[in-house]
Amino acid sequence: MMPNKPKTRDEIPAEAKWNVEAIYAGDDEWEKDFVETETFAKSISKWFGRLDESPETLQNAIEEILSQHRMLDKLFVYASMKKDEDLGNSLYSGMASRIMSRLIEVNAAQSFFTPELLAIPESTMNSLLKELKPFRTWLEDILRYRSHTLSEKEENLLAKTGEIISGFNSAFSKLSNVDMPARYPEIADEDGNSVKLSNGNFNAFLQKEDRTVRKNAFIGFFSEVAGNVATKAALLEGQVKSNIFIAKARNYDSALEASLFNDRVSLSVYDSLINSVHDNLPVLHRYFQLRKDILDLDSAHMYDVYVPVVPESKADYSWDESVDLILEAVAPLGTEYVNTLAQGFRNRWVDRYENSGKRSGAYSGGSYDSYPYILHNYNGTLQSVFTLAHEAGHSMHSHYSRKSQPYHMSDYRIIVAEVASTTNEMLLIDLLLRRMDDDTEIAYLLDHLLGKFRSTLIRQTMFAEFEKMIHEYVESGNSLTPDYLSNSYNDLVKLYHGDSFAWDDEDEPIAHEWSRIPHFYYNFYVYKYATGLSSAVNISSRILADEPGAVNSYMDFLKGGSSKPPLELLKGAGVDLTTPEPVNSALLNMKNTLEKLEAKLR
Repeated sequence: MMPNKPKTRDEIPAEAKWNVEAIYAGDDEWEKDFVETETFAKSISKWFGRLDESPETLQNAIEEILSQHRMLDKLFVYASMKKDEDLGNSLYSGMASRIMSRLIEVNAAQSFFTPELLAIPESTMNSLLKELKPFRTWLEDILRYRSHTLSEKEENLLAKTGEIISGFNSAFSKLSNVDMPARYPEIADEDGNSVKLSNGNFNAFLQKEDRTVRKNAFIGFFSEVAGNVATKAALLEGQVKSNIFIAKARNYDSALEASLFNDRVSLSVYDSLINSVHDNLPVLHRYFQLRKDILDLDSAHMYDVYVPVVPESKADYSWDESVDLILEAVAPLGTEYVNTLAQGFRNRWVDRYENSGKRSGAYSGGSYDSYPYILHNYNGTLQSVFTLAHEAGHSMHSHYSRKSQPYHMSDYRIIVAEVASTTNEMLLIDLLLRRMDDDTEIAYLLDHLLGKFRSTLIRQTMFAEFEKMIHEYVESGNSLTPDYLSNSYNDLVKLYHGDSFAWDDEDEPIAHEWSRIPHFYYNFYVYKYATGLSSAVNISSRILADEPGAVNSYMDFLKGGSSKPPLELLKGAGVDLTTPEPVNSALLNMKNTLEKLEAKLR
């Protein structure tokens, strides 16, 4: 059984902590490297105006730029990990802040590189590329931006606007995570105890069996949210206008086109995702109707969306049991994959347990010169096992990419980042469904999978549609007023959720949900969750069906880094996102899962 009260950091055994000492043995070593970065900005200036001198000059400039970033990455990862061990530790918060400032300084100093490179005549550049084969793919990707890159002075100016533009997200975060939580009301929990609502416990309250608790949490939470929509609208409009400003400055037709260009994704892929989900909304509506029937509700409300229709098993998984379960689940990926992950678990890739002051949640991180670390707050629940499998997928993707590619080609794009993590989850669900013979446990897993489809594929697509809508509205010369945002968002929520809900006064607060979604400040990020899940469903299905070549093509994908455009890497793994087929196939999987759940519950 996991402990109820968080321990101090010193009370956590060494084997349960990530081995951050493998990056730097101590802070003194970090400081030594940090001091070395003081000369980076000045040193890189010697290449200014010289990139077209010769292949040797260009290669030397590239190698110094990459060398600087490689050390900065390592410094940043160490400081960030140490900070996340205890967010109250001012030493590591200060180190993280210092390295972030240094990154901004160096990026500004290096900002001449791309415009100067793109100013080189095409014939000269072609000759240079012939002599720079190790960097050719990397350079050709930069050269794609020729028509979207400004002069050196303009690029330097744009680079310096980064901190200003980030102010909208920063203000949103402060308002959402500091000011508003101080004003959230208290409600009575299921035992009658008075508990103050918070961002952390709100979703937990929405999963309570006691419907009165869910209702009071929903109404109480959104009563404070509704009182801040004018400020949130102004912040979101500022963020949207910033995205549009950068896009126009760089000669894109729209903010959406600008955001997709980096991943070589066409507008049709984005629109196709939305269209496919729209076509399959009846499946989601049918799921909500099933939930309404099983929960025996006369009328469903938005505070009923998250309560499990099948309670989670009370089984408590020890750390070792969860590791064994995950290793068994990923066995179809081959002995090398399993052994590498097992070594990672044993060699302290993972910071396992909660301690006082530790960052909440979970993530996979690291740099080219470190382990692909995992931060976790493991608590023994099945959900916690799934989280570990998910983050392990990220880490294995990073491991293979860094092992197989040179530094400058090792970073995979965000659009493919959720594929490996979700593939691991799909393999774990398959194993559990095959192992379990209890109908209640099977029903829980099926509902868990449906919940993932709902939250990752459909809900994120709804967010993506809203994000596209508000950018186009501003691009047409309009203003994002609170009424426009709330009415538009409410219409989308009703469209996506269907007629199983009452849509009366108790549901009205959901219209303001847009104001608490941080991803709307991430510049068209959310659609990648939906395409990532769709890709993972297709890849895992091929692997589990023992389709010839499926495992090898998937391993090639994991090793690909950015050696090819992301959609080409996915196509090599059997997923073609330029067609509707992967999303439609995933939605068909959702429909089949719903039919299985209906058979268990009706």
